[in-house]
Amino acid sequence: ILAQALDVRPVKLAWSCAAMDFQEVLKRVSHVINSEVVSNPKEIPPLDEDYDVMAASVRIKPKDDIMNAGLDSLVTVAIVSRLWRLYPNNMPCEPAFFFYYPTIEAIATIMHQGTDTSEPMRPEHVDPFPPKYRPFVPQKPELMPFSQLTGTAVPSVWRPLHLETKDGIRRQSDGMQCILIPGADVNIGGGTMEDARCNEQPTHPVRLSSFLMDIEPVSVGSYVRFLNLATPPPTEVELLDWCLLRPNDKRRCHVPIVRRQDRWQVKDLVPENWPMILVSWYGANAYSLWVHGKDWRDYKSSAESFLPTEAQWEYAARGKDPKDFPWGRGEDTDLLNVCWDLKTHLENAEAPPPLHQLPLEPVNLTKGQSPFGLRGMAGNVWQWCRDFYDPDFYSSKLASCEDAWNFTEGDFRSERGGSWVGPAALARSSFRRGRCPEAKGRCLGFRCCAPASYFSDKSSA
Repeated sequence: ILAQALDVRPVKLAWSCAAMDFQEVLKRVSHVINSEVVSNPKEIPPLDEDYDVMAASVRIKPKDDIMNAGLDSLVTVAIVSRLWRLYPNNMPCEPAFFFYYPTIEAIATIMHQGTDTSEPMRPEHVDPFPPKYRPFVPQKPELMPFSQLTGTAVPSVWRPLHLETKDGIRRQSDGMQCILIPGADVNIGGGTMEDARCNEQPTHPVRLSSFLMDIEPVSVGSYVRFLNLATPPPTEVELLDWCLLRPNDKRRCHVPIVRRQDRWQVKDLVPENWPMILVSWYGANAYSLWVHGKDWRDYKSSAESFLPTEAQWEYAARGKDPKDFPWGRGEDTDLLNVCWDLKTHLENAEAPPPLHQLPLEPVNLTKGQSPFGLRGMAGNVWQWCRDFYDPDFYSSKLASCEDAWNFTEGDFRSERGGSWVGPAALARSSFRRGRCPEAKGRCLGFRCCAPASYFSDKSSA
């Protein structure tokens, strides 16, 4: 009867990797049960990596049975309901088990080991613990190892698309390291910051699901590899849509790639770990589709895209609440690659510097680093987002929907992050603007983003 009342339909998942650590399962069960027995849930410590099942504030300890801890049947039903909805694949199918005086430890053991009718709890069944909040203290920039694949290297296996390594999550199709950003209720917009513009208001709540974000922008070397491996090979029309300029365009000298003997290469003197620039929204979207195993020929549509939404980008840049920069307030010359003296551009207007002397910085340099460890989230190059740009979007009901993004078609696409060309004010985390999707800029690049399910899905590529 209880199972019917809860509308329980256990779903069997494919047998996969090793079971989750028992202590992690114990923490989750303890937190659910103890949250139900207090009048004020704030009395219970948050469920994060440091949650202690033996803490003084945790009333029911692992070896306490839940029925003798002063719970009545309704509270027990509430506990069963919550556990079942959170972990439907890992619960014993006999709800009466919970009325036989089990301890928290016994419940966690069954969920950890599984039964004939349920699976052992596994990491892909649940969202990861949110990290314990710690004030973000930016470090001095340093050059990190460069993991993106370049040249014509072809991985032998793309399944799973994302692989967990000792260094983190790695996308096998291009070697990009990805960060799993935890889902959260976030506040998007300029908040009360003095510099916030009208199009950054009103600040509004958005519930975001967890997602994977590239740790850094896509490099020139990786983009060249895409052009060489994409099948069928892109046509001249498509290349002009993406990353080439017409013969009369004065910026052609700054295109960072060149075709030699039917193969694309990074131009001489250009570092492979520079961000790809002079790439349109179409060219960014084509790469994002290809690298996630999709048909890149749908590059003009955002119906399926692996570019971050504006909300995802802003949250990944500075956390759940508005801040000027990833580290808080203050324009820091050590942490931002922006233009600190606009006179520089005036002096170079007639004779711009050679390509290799542009003040770009490697994507694997820890400048503009976010609290989540993402590099280049403030300055260096602007980054394309999935959304159609609308200066009034934040005033719409759509802006506060779950996993909100602006899919209402318009003439412009959104870009975020600021760059080496503009002042620091444009690199603020909430600063937003748009360009036509055909636009290409010497200060404009991109990074990719994917639902968290792409990490747990073993056949996603």
